[in-house]
Amino acid sequence: MIKMVICDIDGTLIRNVDKEIPGANVAALKKLQEKGILVTLATGRVPGALRKYAQELNITKNINYVIGANGGAVYNIANNTFAYDEKATLEDTKWAMELVKELGADFYLAPIAENLAYVSSQYVLDNNLFYFDYKFLTAKIIDWNNIPQMRKVVVATSDHEKQNWLRQQVAVSETLRTEKTGYGYIEIIPKNVNKWEGIIRLLEILRGEGIDIATDEILCFGDQMNDYEMIKNAKYGVALSNATAELKEVAWKVTALDNNNAGIADFLEKEIFPHLGE
Repeated sequence: MIKMVICDIDGTLIRNVDKEIPGANVAALKKLQEKGILVTLATGRVPGALRKYAQELNITKNINYVIGANGGAVYNIANNTFAYDEKATLEDTKWAMELVKELGADFYLAPIAENLAYVSSQYVLDNNLFYFDYKFLTAKIIDWNNIPQMRKVVVATSDHEKQNWLRQQVAVSETLRTEKTGYGYIEIIPKNVNKWEGIIRLLEILRGEGIDIATDEILCFGDQMNDYEMIKNAKYGVALSNATAELKEVAWKVTALDNNNAGIADFLEKEIFPHLGE
């Protein structure tokens, strides 16, 4: 029995062109909640950037928590506090940023402060390269003499040689790792962080509040390699039709439609609601 549905955002829940949730997805996920199934989000985005989508889906009517920073944070969006928060040390941050500086690609550093972002150049700001929602966040060009402690750093490069170089450099670290989060983006994050670990933390938090959900009672939707652990480990791990081949290999099922065509809603209507009395 499914008690909770967890959705990745980019490439999964929202359309690529306008970064909005298709109306069919909104309706289907609200319908799930009306039937007593919890819905939340698990994304590489920092938690403060999830409020818009959480509000649109009415998530806080049933659950106060979202999972952000690739599983490194469980955030209570009702009171703006962290129930779980894993971040890189300042020493690790400075080490990682030296690599990023040497690489020479554009980047976005997510600091501890939820309402700030530090970027490599004015070009990033002018073109909103990382799709910042400026209603919730202020972006600044980084001061290399005053690097803040990070949750993660996202590097924008589709150059495979540069991506491989960065992976090789970070691989020697005992506390950091790289994660590919979409075409042209690679992140440096704490080594023990992934979305499945974030889900485990969320379940522990909910259990403490009297909500008992087992790991085999969760359905997850995802599309990229930062969704790999949660799609592989969830009993009901669903890859979008636009997902990577590696993710599809470990998924329970694959949607018929992609994220741009409300693949989540189509899957729920065909595969889940018929078993809920619809």
